[in-house]
Amino acid sequence: MNSAVPLQRRFTPVPLAYLKDDIPLDELWPSLSRSTRKAWPTLLEQYRVVILADAGAGKTYELKAKAEELIGSGRASFFLKLEDIDDSFGTSFEIGSAKAFDQWLAGNDEAWFFLDSVDEIRLAEPRAFERAVEAFAARLQGALQRAHIYISSRPYAWRPTLDQSLINEVLPYTASRSEAVGDTGEDEDESAVDSAFDQEVDEDEQSEPSPQVYLLAPLEDADIGTFARHRGVADANAFHEALERGSLLALARSPFDLQDLISAWLTDGELGSRLSVLQGSVRRLLAQAAEASAGGFDEVEAMAAVQRLAVIATFTGLSNIRMPGKGSTGALGAAQALDLEEEAVEGVLGSGVFSDPIFGEVRFRHREVRELLSAEWTTSQLARRGGREEIRPHLFKTSYGVAITPPRTRPLMPWLILFDAPIRDRILATNPEIAIEGGDAASLPPDIRQSLLTTLLERVVEPTSDLRGLDNSEIAKIAHRDLEPSVKALIERYRDNDEALFVLGRLVWQGELAGCVSQMSAVAADPQRGLYARLVAIRAVATVGLIDDIHELWRSFNVGGEPLPRRLLAEFAEYAPADAVTVPLLLESIGLLEPRKEFEVSGLTQALNQFIERAALAEPPGRALLFSLTKALGEFLAREPHVERFECSVSETYQWLMSPTLYGVEQLILARSLAALDEACLAILAALPALRFWRGDDIDDRKTKIHEIVPAWPEVNDALFWYTAQQYRQSKRAEDGRLVDDWPITFIGHFWSFDATSFARTLGWVRSKEAADDRQLALARSFTTFVEAGRPADWLEELRAAVAGDAALSETLALKLDPPPSQESERIKRMDQKYKRDRKKRKEEEEKDRALFVADLRADPGKVRNPPGVGRGKLSTIHYHLLRMIEGSGMRRSRAQGANWSALILEFGEEVATAYRDAAVAFWRTFKPALRSEGADTSGIPYALIFAMAGLDIEFAGDGAIAALTKAQVRRALRYVPWELNGFPRWFEAFYRQWPTESLDFLWSEILWELAHTPAEGSFSHILSDIIYHGPWLQEEVATKLFAWLSVQHAPSVGALSYMRTIILKGQGATAAQIAALARSKINDATTPADQRPIWYALWVDSEPAPAIRALDALFASGTLDDRRRFAMTFVVALLGGRSDHSPTHMLGLFRKPSHLKDLYLMMHREIPAGDDIERAGKGVYSPTMQDDAQNARERLFALLDRIPGALSYHAIRDLAATHPVPRYREYMHVAAHRHAVNDGDLAAWEASAAAAFTRKLEALPGAD
Repeated sequence: MNSAVPLQRRFTPVPLAYLKDDIPLDELWPSLSRSTRKAWPTLLEQYRVVILADAGAGKTYELKAKAEELIGSGRASFFLKLEDIDDSFGTSFEIGSAKAFDQWLAGNDEAWFFLDSVDEIRLAEPRAFERAVEAFAARLQGALQRAHIYISSRPYAWRPTLDQSLINEVLPYTASRSEAVGDTGEDEDESAVDSAFDQEVDEDEQSEPSPQVYLLAPLEDADIGTFARHRGVADANAFHEALERGSLLALARSPFDLQDLISAWLTDGELGSRLSVLQGSVRRLLAQAAEASAGGFDEVEAMAAVQRLAVIATFTGLSNIRMPGKGSTGALGAAQALDLEEEAVEGVLGSGVFSDPIFGEVRFRHREVRELLSAEWTTSQLARRGGREEIRPHLFKTSYGVAITPPRTRPLMPWLILFDAPIRDRILATNPEIAIEGGDAASLPPDIRQSLLTTLLERVVEPTSDLRGLDNSEIAKIAHRDLEPSVKALIERYRDNDEALFVLGRLVWQGELAGCVSQMSAVAADPQRGLYARLVAIRAVATVGLIDDIHELWRSFNVGGEPLPRRLLAEFAEYAPADAVTVPLLLESIGLLEPRKEFEVSGLTQALNQFIERAALAEPPGRALLFSLTKALGEFLAREPHVERFECSVSETYQWLMSPTLYGVEQLILARSLAALDEACLAILAALPALRFWRGDDIDDRKTKIHEIVPAWPEVNDALFWYTAQQYRQSKRAEDGRLVDDWPITFIGHFWSFDATSFARTLGWVRSKEAADDRQLALARSFTTFVEAGRPADWLEELRAAVAGDAALSETLALKLDPPPSQESERIKRMDQKYKRDRKKRKEEEEKDRALFVADLRADPGKVRNPPGVGRGKLSTIHYHLLRMIEGSGMRRSRAQGANWSALILEFGEEVATAYRDAAVAFWRTFKPALRSEGADTSGIPYALIFAMAGLDIEFAGDGAIAALTKAQVRRALRYVPWELNGFPRWFEAFYRQWPTESLDFLWSEILWELAHTPAEGSFSHILSDIIYHGPWLQEEVATKLFAWLSVQHAPSVGALSYMRTIILKGQGATAAQIAALARSKINDATTPADQRPIWYALWVDSEPAPAIRALDALFASGTLDDRRRFAMTFVVALLGGRSDHSPTHMLGLFRKPSHLKDLYLMMHREIPAGDDIERAGKGVYSPTMQDDAQNARERLFALLDRIPGALSYHAIRDLAATHPVPRYREYMHVAAHRHAVNDGDLAAWEASAAAAFTRKLEALPGAD
């Protein structure tokens, strides 16, 4: 087994604006690839994450490795295959166990769940993902807030709109709250015991979309080198060159393919096609297994066995294969499927073609290998007499009169077209996109690839084609130089079609088709072309053309007269060479840039950094070109208006250039170029600290080493010091233009630095500087170093010698050694000395007091149980201090953190710790928490409450404690329930089940108070919110009461109504008929608040769709609405939810029928026109508005329709394709109808025995004549 390669994978976040069905993520990679990448520590802090990656990218390995790492660190973590999840999923854990899961579920800790993978489960059945997620969510009910959930998928299998809403519906998460521990604002004396700290609560930051979607970044060149060396490649450079020669570098960025490429390299010393690499890998693994079997089976038998298992797995949808005599009955039984001895079966399954056994089961290590083997088996049977007739119905079908390739066998097709001409011809004629969905299309003959490319381009530009949004990186895989004439002709043919040009540009770039450069230049320079087409055209010219080509193209951009898009300049900066021609071009382009938008993701800053790095590498030691570039960038930085007049002389417009400009200076310093001493470089170094001071730490996006390398070169360090001194003297801050002490220029944090090694150097300035003020400044600097070094006696003598003969300097030194007590300095000095004395004294007293406190309590633990002189319900000093010691510092996420009494044992001994425990348990009975319903001010949190809540938590953790309470104690305990920070106290569920009547009565009284005091424009329903997110076991009883209350009252606000609706639906507090009747009555009631009427219509549609939809349509047509569009937006968001409103996540869903969804979809498009939609992609960070939520909810209506299988949905989508008011939507509906037909026409999963019998039947057919 190969050991793990130590790679630190990175993840690129996909902005919310790009998570749309009609935006292929592949097209966004040019810009997303330059955005800031995240690592696992960041992802592990988030709660809902989707990781997208292509086949073989290593996503499964990453998820498994992270799950094992977390378990190793003592945290609960689980890895599950989505396809293995059923209603219980007790045997689904590949990492972690059902026992560990049950233990976590019963506790209060967080856990990390890694669910792999969406594309695998959708292969088995297109709608199986939804069922698996719903089953998973059902088992986590009540614990979703503690679960970090990570889902992997291939990009094409992730449906952004629908799947994102599904996760939000069934796996909701709301940010938890925390508060500082121990911040009373007072000294910890007797007054602190009775004080209450303000309830300042921080929400967890989760501003990103939920779930947050990431792309797993492909391997970089350095990663490939590391991987190769780790796997035994002696000359990684030669291997890399072979990858480039064979156009295999793109393939090598996938760890799976890279592993096979390395195996081929180590075995054969050369690299072939992807097909030959995979076939060679399988042969090697089986040959090793056959050799190890010592005659039990040979390589031919092993190949036949794995091919048969592969095709049976395809037909059955069973990924797990059962070892002989082991595993579950739900897995594919290898012994029953193969005609081999049991020992031989074990040997085949133990080969590297399969994964390591888990619970007696294996699976093919890689799906691509399984598909290849299945295709090879199929090809063998096609050659038999009658074999083609037997297999054809499983490869080609019709559904609703539409010819389709069933999804179950479709993954075989990319390989079959390489092996079987009739299948290839049929596929390329009807479904050419299949050729690039996997397999190795680059191995097709040139004439076939030429025809394929032409057909694919025709489909890409066809509005109703399935290929719109196709993964263009796959098309580019067929790129070879032999296609250059065809590509040139296609570029000319599609010169006005941006989608086609983007694909063709990728072909030119990846296939290195130099003959197409002039055409790509024309595309790039044409302002009428789309952004992505121009981006890839620039990249093609820069990487494939001659240097003169990119120079000429760049010049054309600078004379166009139009503002230059920042992303286009980023492409030039990233891919063009850095030379004497491109530097002036770059500088000219910067002056022509379109205005920068805040938070815009253009990649320009990073691209400029790369340009500067290339300039540094390409130049001789003089670095003249790099200096000229850096100096010119510095001139941009100096342009007015400035960030802060007189204080920060950095350009408001061009401050974004600070990062690359500083990088240029950094490179000059690292090269020890004398140009770094030029005033232009010093000005840049002096400007950044001021910019940071005025604009914070976020002004540059790369980590700089300037603070290390400036002091390391004394000449630059000292020059910068004197430059900043000169600038200060020339500014209006200097009194009379003087600076004789360095503290005014030190506090801002300049990069220069002085230490003991620089003392002699700065002391020399005292003698050598001509200006008197400079000598004074040098003395001040030297004296500061002298003080920081601890005032060495020999240094003092040197200081005195340096000033000897200069009366002014001698006087200054004397004053510094024995400064006269000015009133202000004396006051400050006294304050500082007093502060230090007080702090030291306080620390000593605290340590002494703590020691005495510990000794006192150890000597008399009874004081803890019964503190002397403390009244009933009052917190004693003893209890306060012990509580604070247990809680420590930091943030509190539960107000029962003080329950960890055993933490006292080490310092105080067990007697004191148990006495604290007993005192806390007794205290909750005597302390009486305030309640808002009684008019109390609950903005402060008394420590007595925290101590009492700790006591409750301790007592109720014991068996039988809750049942043993008296009624009075029950009532007292319930008063603590609203005080928990996140949700309810952890003991409350068991408490509620023991005392349901008392608990419900108490909660209901608090809910009524909240409803009575909720403002019309807000939401004050903390308990209702907690019931939704933390108390599913409360929902049924509360739902009934809320429904009864709503029957006679109006909700106080839209927010409160949203909470109430959610609980009623989740808790099944009323039947559909009852909800419909209530909705009708509210709609007909003139006193119903106007902003709640759309919500009641949504409830009516949800519970009684047919008449409700007719009534809603009539309402829109009546002309009585003041704002039809806003009413429609509010309605559709209420029906389907928005980012901040998850109330519809548990709707009745009676409107989820094809006819209703079609009517609603058309109605919402009429009332919320697509022409008014906000396009967010590429526009930077934004806060979603009602319009965003409404247009997303409107499109989810269609997503729900598309999700329903069957003829009714198919025909409804066909109707939409004919009647939708917007042409581009009609085009999309045609595509959706075809996709629906394909999914509905899929092959049913076979029983394993039937599939095995089928394989034996075909293998028994006679061979071809």
